[in-house]
Amino acid sequence: MTPLERFYSRVSMVEDEMARIVPRDAPPSEVYGLIWQFLDLGGKRFRPLLALSAARAVGGKEQDALSAAAAIELFHNFTLIHDDIEDSSQMRRGKPCLHIQHGTPLALNAGDGLFMMVWRAALQIKSSRSAAVQALLLSSFTAVLEGQARELGWHHRNNWELNEKDYLDMAAGKTAALVSAACEVGATLGGAKPAQAAALASYGRGIGIAFQIQDDVLNLVGDEAKYKKEIGGDIREGKRTLMVLHSLARLAKPDAEKMRKILGSRSANSGQIDWCISKMKETGSIDYASDYSRRLVGESLSSLSKLPKSEAREELEAVAKFIIERES
Repeated sequence: MTPLERFYSRVSMVEDEMARIVPRDAPPSEVYGLIWQFLDLGGKRFRPLLALSAARAVGGKEQDALSAAAAIELFHNFTLIHDDIEDSSQMRRGKPCLHIQHGTPLALNAGDGLFMMVWRAALQIKSSRSAAVQALLLSSFTAVLEGQARELGWHHRNNWELNEKDYLDMAAGKTAALVSAACEVGATLGGAKPAQAAALASYGRGIGIAFQIQDDVLNLVGDEAKYKKEIGGDIREGKRTLMVLHSLARLAKPDAEKMRKILGSRSANSGQIDWCISKMKETGSIDYASDYSRRLVGESLSSLSKLPKSEAREELEAVAKFIIERES
């Protein structure tokens, strides 16, 4: 079994814990039925699995971090339900989004229900460090909220006066904060020394931003059958990705204005989407983003040097490398 296979071999452990926390067949079905319809779509579960590997990487046990890992995955899914509504998305993991199938009010309420389950899981953490871990979770959840607010604010104000740092700050909150927290929480519950916990938090932040950049890249040039989301959907949604900002800074003024207009319309057709992608290729922006994510992964791998060699460390190294190789 490869390190990556070992890493993902614990998915059932996480899902069993989620099933223990979230009642599957309890009334009302408008809450728990919808929650499980969403959870049953699956997913990589890589955030909770990071927590389990991080615990083992510092000499702890998977079980030490299991309730916290489930809380992190439930929170992630809560944000996805609400993100799909906020972004007017149509598809999630190859299926119509929850709000498309059941309407926005029920989908919102199911998301709220998942958030309640997050704290049901968090309150079940049994450790002398449980208060510190709950504080870490709250801090990371807040950072996700703030990162999402930054991005939504750009859309609301139709703000294009943005640069690379603006994007990276947003991604550090919206995406990387939860990945970083998964690693730090797992390490903390596994009994890590402060330097080890800090190293794993840094590793998580780096791969978290790299994950977001790679997701943005796949949205433009991925295989839709593997990616399981609409190719070019980020353009239709008007997202300010690293590639968009890099390209806008390098395009001739008429092309830059045209791209901003397409992105700002929130209703781009396939021809306009193809035009934007072609311009991002011409400016080297897609390659730039891919290279940037590779650099971040390299820095994350360096952070792991503070940990003793182990199977768990090998798993974390394999995950970092896979992030820039993945197709979904």
